[in-house]
Parts: sequence; structure tokens; C-alpha cells
Amino acid sequence: MRSFKSIGIKTQLGAFLIASLVFWGCSSKSNSGLGLDEVNKPADYWYENMLKAIQMKNLEKADSYFKSLQGEHLHSPLLPEAMLIMGRAHMQEEDYQLAAFYFDEYTKRFGNQENIDFIRYLKLQANYFGFAKTNRDQQLLINAIKEAKEYGQKYPYSRYRPMVDTMLLKLELAQLTLDKAIIKLYEKKDKIDGAAYYQEKINENSWIQDVYHKEAHTPWYEQLFLW
Repeated sequence: MRSFKSIGIKTQLGAFLIASLVFWGCSSKSNSGLGLDEVNKPADYWYENMLKAIQMKNLEKADSYFKSLQGEHLHSPLLPEAMLIMGRAHMQEEDYQLAAFYFDEYTKRFGNQENIDFIRYLKLQANYFGFAKTNRDQQLLINAIKEAKEYGQKYPYSRYRPMVDTMLLKLELAQLTLDKAIIKLYEKKDKIDGAAYYQEKINENSWIQDVYHKEAHTPWYEQLFLW
């Protein structure tokens, strides 16, 4: 009886070890797919693999390679360019929040008098297109308008100033449209104070109403989810 028990225990242990090896093997393959189990590589290795991942439109993998580049080669001359490339790549894939994050990080680490107006312009683009995608994100719109106004004050002679001014005008028109929609909502709910507050906001910027524009049209199937 003891011999059979011993054989049974050994069999169970063997099965457990085999299962463990299979599990860790699969786990290793899964991690290697994202470059997570690779360490101590030269900077150009991470950079080139990041570019390949972007070409394959696998930004999750590209982010992983970038993190490895930054983690192992914090002072590499490839890092500033890689950071900008990642920001632009996320913009192309309409992931504007992550794009803005990369541009912010670039500004903190590598911003200088020669490039700061360009980097802040890219950040404004990310906010601008991000609002158009998320639709009715009021705080994002307010932040984008604030940053666009600050841009004009800080960099009045920048070559990107005309594009920023155009974005600012469109953002303020979007704010006008949004405020009008909120007023209608409050009026339907008989919330007079709320409607009066937003009407006062519109009156404070009455000049924007004189700008020729077409009112934004929201399809009926989107309206079902907006309010």
C-alpha cells in the first residue's frame, strides 16, 4: 500500500511540475510579445523595436519598448526623439490623452526656447482633437481654451500662432454651442437659475455670436446618449 501511495504522490508531483513548466513557458512567451522580459539592451535596440511596433500599429507594444528605452537609458540622445514620435503616433491613432501626456513629458524634460512653442502647439492639437472625439467634455474644452489663450500671450510671434488662433476660435464656438445646449436642458427641467448662469456666460462673450458659423448638428441616435 505504501508503494502505491508513494507512486501516486510522485505522479501528482510530476504532473504539477509539468503544469508549472507549461504555465511559465506560456507566460514567458506572452511577456516576450510585449518586450517585458527583455532587459539590458542597447538604446538603439529599444528605439528600433519601438519604430517597428508603431509601423505595425501596435502602440501597446511600442509604449513598452519606449518605457524600456527610458528606464535603461535615461540620458540617451534617442529619448527626446522617441518621446515625440510616440506622441505623434498616439495622435494618429486618435488616442489624444496619451499623446498629450507624451508632449507634457517632453516639455518637462527637453523643452527649451527653440522648441517649446512647437511642443505646446502639439499639445494644443491633442486637446483640440480630443474634444472633438469625446464630445461634450466640458472640462477638456475649458482647459483647451485656457491653454490656447495662454499660448497667444507667451508666444505672440510663433510661426504656429495663426493655427492656434484658428483652433481657439473653433473651441470658443464649440463652447457657445455647448452653453446653448445646456441652457435648453435646464429650461426643459425648469431649472431657471442654471439656465440664467449659462446665459450670463454667453452674454460676457457676446462678440463670439457675431462670428458667422453653422450650428453643430447632432444626429438623433447620438442625442439619446448625450443627455
